[in-house]
Amino acid sequence: MGGAGGQGEAVAAGVLRERDRLAAELHDTVAQGLTSMHLLLDAADREWTREPGRARLLVRQAAATARENLAEARRIIRDLAPAELERGALADVLRELCAGEDGARFRLEGEPRPVPGRVEGALLRAAQGALANVRRHARASVVVVTLTYQPYVLALDVWDDGVGFDPAAVAGHGHPGGHGHPGGDGLRLLRRRIAYLGGTATVESSPGGGGTVVSVCVPVPVPVPAAETEARAVPGSRSG
Repeated sequence: MGGAGGQGEAVAAGVLRERDRLAAELHDTVAQGLTSMHLLLDAADREWTREPGRARLLVRQAAATARENLAEARRIIRDLAPAELERGALADVLRELCAGEDGARFRLEGEPRPVPGRVEGALLRAAQGALANVRRHARASVVVVTLTYQPYVLALDVWDDGVGFDPAAVAGHGHPGGHGHPGGDGLRLLRRRIAYLGGTATVESSPGGGGTVVSVCVPVPVPVPAAETEARAVPGSRSG
């Protein structure tokens, strides 16, 4: 995954810039708010016996700061989600993405269910990157993007019938392989992003028309139904 040396360096530089931006934003908002809450609560603790009225005021100020920081943290997280996912579900966005690519088809397997936004965002970025590499390097006539909902896993597979390449020959290098396929920079970034979610990302390919498959799997536990959760909370109750 990823482009040749220059493209891989550009992607890595973009990741570092985004990381620096997030670090600065978190420092100026959430970190500062936590510091304020710590100071307010520490002052309230000192005043609790001598001036309980002032202590209660300080606690209320700390609670207000906590609410503001929670809203700010949610805004930052919301801004991290791909804008495309605001238009619809992951399957719909992937279907639309394939419709804009010549020879690309989308397949949905399993029953869609709500999953964390960070997981949907990572899989969408993986699909976008894989399709971009097919367009630039594979000389493929057919591409199939498959999204699979399994009981405990959400999986994405992008298969193409292009010229293929040898992943082992380019692993660890920032230059393209013999057929103009990308080096390992983008794949390392993809694996790192998916590893943060506890998942795996692999590439299977072979040169000389063997095609390529990019596979991403992320664990997504099935949510426990509310009725079952309530039953477990009642002493002596049994499900089934």
